[in-house]
This record gives sequence, structure tokens and C-alpha cells, in this order.
Amino acid sequence: MYLSKEPNVLITGAIVLNHAVIIKNVKLIHGTRHLFLKFPETAQERVVYPLSTELYQYLLQQIIEYYNHYKSELKSESGF
Repeated sequence: MYLSKEPNVLITGAIVLNHAVIIKNVKLIHGTRHLFLKFPETAQERVVYPLSTELYQYLLQQIIEYYNHYKSELKSESGF
């Protein structure tokens, strides 16, 4: 995953599930009230998305932790 230059998108990348499935183009978005994940979609519909709230919350938590860790490493490398 990498930092995004898109407005309100904090990080973009791929999620690997159980070393068996890759979901590309997942975005962590800073919405008006909270952070949320946006999964790949076509013009007609979402292509991939979690069916259970538990899985969604788990993925969201993991990506937020990754983002926070990544940001803290960038700060320590820059000396700030």
C-alpha cells in the first residue's frame, strides 16, 4: 500500500487474504465523519466487498494500523 495523492484518500493498495486472494485498488478514505474502505468497482457495481461486518471491521482496523505505522516511519525518517 502507498500514500495517495487523491483528495480524501489516505492510502491505496492491495489486500492479500490468507495468502490466497488479492484485492487490488482498495482505498482508505477520510470521510466527513470517519475513515472507511472503498473497494474496487465498475461503473455498474462494486466488484469485491466483504459480506460480513466483522470482516470489514477487521480489514479497516488492519489498514488503519498499517497507515499509522507507515506515517510514523515517514516522520522518523524525515527527522520531524
